[in-house]
Amino acid sequence: MKKFITSKFQIALDVVISLLIVAALLHFAGLEEFLDQLASIDLFWLAASIVLLLGMYLIMAFRINILLNEMGAPLSMVSIFKAHLTGMLLSDITPARSGYLSTALVMHRNYKISSEKAMVSILGPQAYDFIFKILIGGIALLFLIEYAMIENGWVMWAGVAGLSFVLLVMLLLMYSRHFLNFFSFSESWPFLGKLYSMFHRVQDHSGVVIKKTPILLFLLVVTWTLKALSWYAVAKALHITLSIPYPEEVFYFFFQPLVTMLEFVPTPTLAGLGFSEAGGVLVLSLFGVTAAQATAFMLVARLKSTLVNLPGIEEALKLIK
Repeated sequence: MKKFITSKFQIALDVVISLLIVAALLHFAGLEEFLDQLASIDLFWLAASIVLLLGMYLIMAFRINILLNEMGAPLSMVSIFKAHLTGMLLSDITPARSGYLSTALVMHRNYKISSEKAMVSILGPQAYDFIFKILIGGIALLFLIEYAMIENGWVMWAGVAGLSFVLLVMLLLMYSRHFLNFFSFSESWPFLGKLYSMFHRVQDHSGVVIKKTPILLFLLVVTWTLKALSWYAVAKALHITLSIPYPEEVFYFFFQPLVTMLEFVPTPTLAGLGFSEAGGVLVLSLFGVTAAQATAFMLVARLKSTLVNLPGIEEALKLIK
């Protein structure tokens, strides 16, 4: 009971801190100017950004489908997509977006996929996603520090370090029996013992990820493209034009991974809410975007995704019945 109360207090604290940061952003940008940006939003471009986001989700679900089929645990695309929405929804309110792992839990509890196969289908593609974000986000960060003379670059480097650490642990849990054996002492413990046993079984199936690496990398490029274009569409919906000597679309291919890294900096916020938005506003300001436009962009991009994820509540409720 004490642990539950502590958890509730931590969540409440995260909510308060996130809201305070967002409030500070709105104050800095000017609430009236911010509302003017929302009032003038182009619904066609906003709808286009949602369609592109859904396209990205379908590809992510397809990756899971490929791995499950290879492991002899087929599941319909509809069921996978519903589980994916639940994971995305919970990732919106959890530190480092760790809630996405609940996608595996939904497939296990609601659709009777073995826990280890469900986890492999999630962790495999996510490992490649993290590697890609570290590389692309790191390149973008170097550009900002060297050419845009951004200050306090250490904050974003902390994001790189955080993401790298998550990736390292993920890879070790999936592929290193020696690393996993460090936790053998927990084998008889009620919850950790089950987790330890599950990752032993995960390693029995992790070879399928290596086998499917070519198609997973191809689909990764597709999802990256769809996400970048989705953010570009949000920018066009808010009439944002960047002062850059190359096509604007290129900017969003690097901007999105860079901002995502801020969500992995250990902060007492809801999946970096407020913190990553502040970083995004700072970066956009370097390219001639006003504070009101930049704040509107970051908040619309996040809230749009959360609204798209809301149908995931259905599968989440089944977990607690």
